[in-house]
Parts: sequence; C-alpha cells; structure tokens
Amino acid sequence: MRRFVPIALAALLTIGFVSPVAAVKPDKFPNEPIEQTFEGSCDFDVFLEDTFAAGSVKFFAPKTDGSSRFQANGGFRSTLWREDPHIEIDVSFFGRLFFDVHGDGTMTMKQTGEALTWFTDPADAGMWGLDPGIYIISGRVDVLMDEHFITLAPVDMSRVTVRDLCAELSTPDA
Repeated sequence: MRRFVPIALAALLTIGFVSPVAAVKPDKFPNEPIEQTFEGSCDFDVFLEDTFAAGSVKFFAPKTDGSSRFQANGGFRSTLWREDPHIEIDVSFFGRLFFDVHGDGTMTMKQTGEALTWFTDPADAGMWGLDPGIYIISGRVDVLMDEHFITLAPVDMSRVTVRDLCAELSTPDA
C-alpha cells in the first residue's frame, strides 16, 4: 500500500488526537521520546530515536460543507542509524502542517518548513518524483491524499529541497 505519513502526524495520532473538535487554543504534545523503525524504505532497516519532540495541534470547528481543518506545529531532533555497518546521523526538522479533511474523505496537506517523510512503495514515491526512501523535505508542499494517506496526484516539488537520508546512511564518513 502506498503511504505518506509525516512523523509529526504519526506522533499526534499516537498521543490520541484523532477526531476534529473545536479548539480555542492549541493542545501541546509532550516532549516524550519517539522511537520508529523504518523497514522497506532503504536497502537496510533504519532506526530513529528522538532526543527532542515538541509541538502543538489545533483543531478547527467543522465547516457547513462537512470539511474540517487541523494544524500541527512541531520540532524534532532525532538520531537515525543502521546497524551493519553501524552508521548514524543526527537530524533536526521543524515545520507546520495543515490538513483539510474534505467531506468525501480526501485530505489536502500543506507543509511549510521541514518534515521527515518516508516511502516504501515506488508508485507513491513516484508521485513525489522520488524513489522509496527516507527524506527531509524542506519548503512548501501541497499534497492531495485519500483517507489512508495515499497520494492521489503528482506533487509539485519545485519549491522544496530534499535531503536523502538513505544515501547518507549508506556510506560511512571518510
């Protein structure tokens, strides 16, 4: 199955922000360690552990057409590594995500700043002009997805920079 799941959204869902409600002020998510294993994105398993994770999420009241919006702001400092040979890198990414959930179940995600993004399916990665892998995508991105976070239309990557973390973990520093 093709997937796009920014780590910020995964963190929000993990701590229980799963249904849109009206919010007067953002709910902060705690600075708790996040651990993640990425299988099938690189040619080897990649492990992640956050040393810092902080941010907030704000849900807006649903509109009369049945659509709703939530916004996530967050920052993460993480270590990613592979085991054999042992190679690790430290990364930081800070950004903002807006999700508009439409009445038909599709979503539009707007990213500004940076997001850690990973792909295991070549077709989904191809919608972004990428190969399966783990990336930090910096800049502004607009994405149309279905309710399972499957990308439905090609993504305009002209306003972004892409950092390929699989490539960085493939070769030890000289």
